[in-house]
Amino acid sequence: MRTRFFLLPLLLLFCIGMTTSCTKTAPDTHRNDHIRVGVAADFDYLNPLLIQLSLSREVCTLVFPTLAKPSHNESAGTIEFLPAAAERWEFSADGMTARFFLKEGLTWEDGHPLTADDFAFSYRLYADPAVASTRQHYLQDLLKKPDGTIDFETAVQTHDSQTLMLRFSQPMAPEIILDHFNDLMPVAKHVFKDIAPGDIRSLAAETPVIGAGPFKVSKWRRQQELVLASNPMSQLPAPAASPFMSFIVIPEYTTRLTMLKSGQIDAMISAGGINPKDAERLVTTNPAIVIRPLEDRYFDSVVWLNIDGAAYRATGEVLPHPLFGDRKVRQAMTFAIDRQSIIDGFIGPDHARIVNTSLSPAYQAIEWKAPHTYPYDPRKASELLAEAGWTPGPDGILARNGQRFSFTLAAPVGNPRRNYAATIIQENLRQIGIECNLRIDENLVFLKNQNEYRYDAALSGLAAETLPFQLIIWGSDFRKHTFNSSAFQHEELDRVLARLQKPATQEEHLGSWHRYQEILHEEQPRTFLYYYDELEGFRRSVRNVRLNMLSTLYNAHEWRIY
Repeated sequence: MRTRFFLLPLLLLFCIGMTTSCTKTAPDTHRNDHIRVGVAADFDYLNPLLIQLSLSREVCTLVFPTLAKPSHNESAGTIEFLPAAAERWEFSADGMTARFFLKEGLTWEDGHPLTADDFAFSYRLYADPAVASTRQHYLQDLLKKPDGTIDFETAVQTHDSQTLMLRFSQPMAPEIILDHFNDLMPVAKHVFKDIAPGDIRSLAAETPVIGAGPFKVSKWRRQQELVLASNPMSQLPAPAASPFMSFIVIPEYTTRLTMLKSGQIDAMISAGGINPKDAERLVTTNPAIVIRPLEDRYFDSVVWLNIDGAAYRATGEVLPHPLFGDRKVRQAMTFAIDRQSIIDGFIGPDHARIVNTSLSPAYQAIEWKAPHTYPYDPRKASELLAEAGWTPGPDGILARNGQRFSFTLAAPVGNPRRNYAATIIQENLRQIGIECNLRIDENLVFLKNQNEYRYDAALSGLAAETLPFQLIIWGSDFRKHTFNSSAFQHEELDRVLARLQKPATQEEHLGSWHRYQEILHEEQPRTFLYYYDELEGFRRSVRNVRLNMLSTLYNAHEWRIY
């Protein structure tokens, strides 16, 4: 049984450039109007049309409206949707129509009314290829014109300012509709109506961030600090309890931890949170700090690029990757990596669970029982590589048709867990004749290179979030499925994904989820390492914190310092 532990538990002048060195002074014990949160990397965007990083999405949910608020029912192992901008909703029996009824009197932070028209306008932007939103595929099931484009005039209608009606080209399961359209946070029409869709991304830095959530953006200094202020206009659900909340970018883990212990920051989240071994020491040395485990939300994996990235960028042609386009090679890589050694050496066996698909262990009711679990087995890895034509070369490195098995494994800066894993993986692969070089990149560079398929392999991961999110990680049209960073294509998996979006019996639904896991288990488009507990650190003075599998910042609007 996995254990949980909760530890019972001003401003110092610092210069971090904003990254490394600190100068200590006496802490201001009277500060209670400003919560300071240390994070490892900056946000990619504060525009829901453009976001890709999970923490950016979490912050956007504090600033922008959502139709509903998802909540993880831990005892039932299910996701429930609670009212937010929509006070209620209805779905037709045939799964072809949905209606959302918005609360009356909602406003954007600048006083403009928030209406159904803002949602309808925003959906057009999400679907516009010129915007290149990572969530544009959420709209592909809306009614279409004969030419295959979305018929927005018929598919998205606003009969009045409070009613939003959606029509679909095929039956849709209610949980899919709720999940997808809830994730399509609207932007203010009066702000964006005069911006050409193709200019939205290039003008993101100078476009005002106007939201309707409990916080509003007060200041954003890129690579340094994002300051949120309580939004007095918010009814979603109310103005934030804390007058201010800052996210301070501190790439170095040890610096983040030092600042938490000294009181320069009030919370330390993201990039794996606090190392378990450090958390143990904090039990006795820093009673003012409490550790809150966030379980079954995050997984780490090694993304194997399935296509030849250089050829794709040059011509758009999809060719198999010379190393990882072969399923036997990907399976061999999983057998070759000692995942338990990574867990034992860094995370601790009580805080991680080895997995072989992207599905979170939280969803036990649909878990598929695999016939084998890819145990650490270098001999089996070598056998599979030999079957794929890789044999030792004169220098001991495997080779095939004159090509050495040599590649670079990329990882993001500021994440000691992934850096530790990278060194273990490098050594594991060396033992079977594979040359693995390591590369550490700044987070936004890392994300950009993954999106452009510039990495042969990358230590990456995702947040579990809701079950329907699993359906957008994969898809053979990887141009539309941005999270499919391995560019994995599989026709049967596409059919399974389509079935899981439609109404079905419980038995049919379970069978589709089982086949989903079986395909990923067999194909290993990533080597799924483990789901791990992210140990978030808070000063004990930060109250009302309730972590949820869906979000570290789930109720951040209720946090206060006392």
